[in-house]
Amino acid sequence: MELHQLQYVIEIAKHNHFTRAAEEICVSQSTLSQQVTKLEEELGVKLFDRTTRTVRPTPAGEEFIFYAKRILSDIERAKNRMQEYAGLAKGKIKIGAINSMGNLASIIGNFQKDHPGLNIMIVEEGSYKLLEMLQTFQIDIAIITPPLEMNLQNITEIYELIDDELVLVTPKNHPFAERDKIDLAEAAQEKFIFPSRMHSAYNLALQACRDANFEPDIVCESSSLYARFDLVSKDMGVSLVSSKGVKSSDNDKVSTIRLTKSIKKPTVLALLKHTYHPPAVIAFRDYILNSVSFQ
Repeated sequence: MELHQLQYVIEIAKHNHFTRAAEEICVSQSTLSQQVTKLEEELGVKLFDRTTRTVRPTPAGEEFIFYAKRILSDIERAKNRMQEYAGLAKGKIKIGAINSMGNLASIIGNFQKDHPGLNIMIVEEGSYKLLEMLQTFQIDIAIITPPLEMNLQNITEIYELIDDELVLVTPKNHPFAERDKIDLAEAAQEKFIFPSRMHSAYNLALQACRDANFEPDIVCESSSLYARFDLVSKDMGVSLVSSKGVKSSDNDKVSTIRLTKSIKKPTVLALLKHTYHPPAVIAFRDYILNSVSFQ
């Protein structure tokens, strides 16, 4: 059974005539007759009583026409609903992001103002967890710091959002606080407040210390960037954070010192390779890549 056969049957019943039905749907009368005969043979029932003057649906034909109309109507509704998704009037986006993305909320807010029919869910986790969620289809997009030990090119499409660097954050009364720059090796005797191990920033900070020839004395770990700033302000230790993370924190109780040897901390947007991405996901990807917040 084919969809055009359903339409043929409906048109014949509408006109009670093969010739007029054929003219209406722009096919030859012989084609129309052949298709109806083929359908009747497939169904094993007669759909129309034919005379030289008129064509009338049989009882079976009447019931078949009822279902044919419903099927075509459902198909039309399905097309219209899919067009809503394609036109971003409807849909869902699941976004996973590291918590140092302080301006993400405003970006998402502006995007949704343009597309109020979209449902957007945000998950804040560390980069490792977000990559796991991306690969298991729990989220559509991951905004992360790429782990040093992983080659993400094998599994994801990567788009760089921020080319940032690590800075040292100290209490206001710390001897380093008045410095513009510092060699990280000078902080070898300091106590450190690190990101949670679920964040790739943990390994990035650890590797930075090791490259400066010391093992950091880690007295606390926290997945919250703002908690780390608070702990630093209370003289618990120093911390390595991204420079943009410092700006987004707006914490005036800490000081920021750049490192003489720059340590890059990129933030990227990741999508799974070889996977269908709905129009809403593609639209958000393009929106965030063109956002002035990342220029």
